[in-house]
Amino acid sequence: MEHPVDTRFMYLPGIDSLKSAEYFESKDAIGRRAVSRFMGDESHWKYLDNPTFDSYLQMPKTLVNSEGAEKLIEIGDELVNETMPRFLDAAGWAFAEAGLALSDDSAERRIELVKKAEAVWRRALVNDLNLGRKYNEEWTANENMSHRLAMNLAYSPLIKSIIVGNVTDVIRTSVMRDTTALATDSARVMDELYTHGNVKASEMHFGFLFEANALMTLLNMDDARYIALPSTARADSGYYHSAQTHDISIINQHWGEIRKVIPVEIKSHSTRKQRERYQALLIRGKMHLSVKDHDPRSTVKVFQSIIDGTASEKDITSIESMSAKLRDMLRLYQKGITSEGIATNSLTRFYNADKAAEVYPELSRFPRKK
Repeated sequence: MEHPVDTRFMYLPGIDSLKSAEYFESKDAIGRRAVSRFMGDESHWKYLDNPTFDSYLQMPKTLVNSEGAEKLIEIGDELVNETMPRFLDAAGWAFAEAGLALSDDSAERRIELVKKAEAVWRRALVNDLNLGRKYNEEWTANENMSHRLAMNLAYSPLIKSIIVGNVTDVIRTSVMRDTTALATDSARVMDELYTHGNVKASEMHFGFLFEANALMTLLNMDDARYIALPSTARADSGYYHSAQTHDISIINQHWGEIRKVIPVEIKSHSTRKQRERYQALLIRGKMHLSVKDHDPRSTVKVFQSIIDGTASEKDITSIESMSAKLRDMLRLYQKGITSEGIATNSLTRFYNADKAAEVYPELSRFPRKK
């Protein structure tokens, strides 16, 4: 992917929002009593006590139709009254997905929905960083939330570009810069946490970095017909419809007309049980998204060197090879049989990976016979 000079000094909504949010105090009153129930290893179940959030998660993890979009707007309008970052993350995605899905509505209304999503995500980002400062290690159950919220903001320009039907080279290049900057910052935080002995919190950035590497690899394919986005808060949750869970949604579009959505799940490595569970294309981070070793930070450094213009020919070739392999996996995945009973009324397409496994045995749901 080319990186034009005119993108170097552009505002990058992801990393710039992450950095500026550190200087803001939350306008929401979030007392310890309200927060304490969401702390601890099993506290994530407490979020399901919110009936609106629970109903949002119970929706199939597929791109909604117009009726579903209106339901999402209602959910977003309710969740926006909450203060916890996870609820606000869902509210933002409810608005953003509705904006994508309302293809028969005006571009103006759809863009306004994405702008609402951006405002909610920025508020969630400030709240999350404030909670981190206030409760320090007690809030580590949400350690990578701020980077995920910032990543949502990094990709909002692509969502708006799809809506207006003009995904430009400049937008895609700026999103690449934003994604790389967020991944580099996440790697920095991961190192600092590990240095200070907070291994568990450090490891939370490990999965995020593999997802960021996947997004950068997909962007590096440099094809405006296939736009990769972080998955919605609903799609990334495994509480309901667990077989449909995915980390990335690839939007196959033509001048703003969404033709289908291809789901991708990223794991550092995958077990047979996971391959049998997930309907999305299951990409193994250590095997498929690594250029030097199995540490995602190494791949991030190579992408950053490409952005900086300091990459060696070997580095560039390794990224191009990785991109070509992922493109081939996606091509073969789409030749698989569409899963029955899933996405019947949606543009989201789940396939089995049998065709891809003929070329890439590591994708097979079944072990090789000896």
